[in-house]
Amino acid sequence: MSYSASLWLFQLATALGLALWMIVAVVNNLQGFTASKGAVGLTMAMTLLREEPFRDLPFLKRAVESTVLHAAALVGVIILQAASAIPLMAGTVLLAASPGSPATAAISAIFNLGLVPFLLCWSLMFTSGLWFGFWIRQEGLLLTQLLLALWGFAGFAVLNAGQLAG
Repeated sequence: MSYSASLWLFQLATALGLALWMIVAVVNNLQGFTASKGAVGLTMAMTLLREEPFRDLPFLKRAVESTVLHAAALVGVIILQAASAIPLMAGTVLLAASPGSPATAAISAIFNLGLVPFLLCWSLMFTSGLWFGFWIRQEGLLLTQLLLALWGFAGFAVLNAGQLAG
């Protein structure tokens, strides 16, 4: 297998993985909107921080109890996820249509349009989580979001490999 063909295959696997992740995230959030809103609300209302030994934390005043705002936050997440999934899948289809040829600058640009909301989604989640103190009781969620952001950076490097090398 040639270097070009192996790069194409690696780019295709990377793009497909990123696109499918975001598609499944959108589907899950739409199908389980109420449950997802509850999970968002758990963080925004700082529910887990109201238990011992954390109940006297000074930033508990940041808690947002409004289920309307919880739903709005989730809608924002779904919009970012869909804005990521669509160009990532479009780029994947275009890349798959040229077997053995790594992503052109035009295809990489499409991937980048999907990677921007991908990275923004996870960055906003872990930043808002920091605001709501989720790192205290929801470490796994923080680590997941950080790893997803890193996956976005790694995806950028892989999907732009032809342009970065030249």
